[in-house]
Amino acid sequence: MTPARAATDDSPGSRDARRNLMPKTSNGIHYEERGNGPDAIVLLPGLGCSLKCWSEVAPLLDGYRLVLMDLPGHAGSIHAPADGSSLARIAETVIDACDQLGLERFALVGLSFGGALSVRIALNRPGQVFAVMALMPWNAGGTEAGDPVIEGFHKSFRDVEAITQAIGAISLEPSKTTDVVRTMTSAVTEQFWRSWLGTGGGAYTSMFEELSGIAVPACYVIGGRDTIAPQDKLIADVRAMPGGRLVFLSDAGHLAPYESPELVAREIREFVSRYANTPSPGAGSAPGSSPSARPSG
Repeated sequence: MTPARAATDDSPGSRDARRNLMPKTSNGIHYEERGNGPDAIVLLPGLGCSLKCWSEVAPLLDGYRLVLMDLPGHAGSIHAPADGSSLARIAETVIDACDQLGLERFALVGLSFGGALSVRIALNRPGQVFAVMALMPWNAGGTEAGDPVIEGFHKSFRDVEAITQAIGAISLEPSKTTDVVRTMTSAVTEQFWRSWLGTGGGAYTSMFEELSGIAVPACYVIGGRDTIAPQDKLIADVRAMPGGRLVFLSDAGHLAPYESPELVAREIREFVSRYANTPSPGAGSAPGSSPSARPSG
């Protein structure tokens, strides 16, 4: 007779207890480390996602020290400082966590909101970040007032039915993106949600004018089946960055790390390997000074 397995306690108290056992920096950022190698890659999820966003991608990035983080105000980092009124404030929390982990030189890869956050960090720390890749990122110019998608999400805080429907609409394979629904409906703080998505919040701020001064090789990846990220604005972002690179994946959707991990891992490896084990550009040359940093055609 097979022994019965104990039921998992998923009460709020039990979830909090499990969070307390997670490895965290002193400022409350939950992280997981995978693999090892001379170069590090920090992987940042999208808004409403947990670090499980990278669960299928990370095993395909052998040879690198990988640091997967939950965003401030999300999942295991739910108690970390999470003022979403500007990307700069969120970036400060993540940068502090990277410093605590001894990451003196690393590449950044982020999805959606995490992609925009990665660019913000690269602008702030060019001597520390050696390459930045933004997958289906939030465009640098921010959201325009009255955006129905943003306003809809803002009104749907912890609304399971509305969020399930919204994530289902942007997923190519909803069975693979359940982490987004779970995290977005139960493990994002209201402070972050309101301060980022609310009127005048961080979603409406711009860093576009700063892109011309980026001193880190940068790559945007956009998906042909992404129904959220505005391709025209993302292309404008890339044009504004010296040596900016753009990759178009015709069959990828907005949540590609969940749905197409092999494709995503291939692009990460191809881009990051161009700059791994080379001097960080912020310490010397500009990103456009290397032939490998020229814009792709």
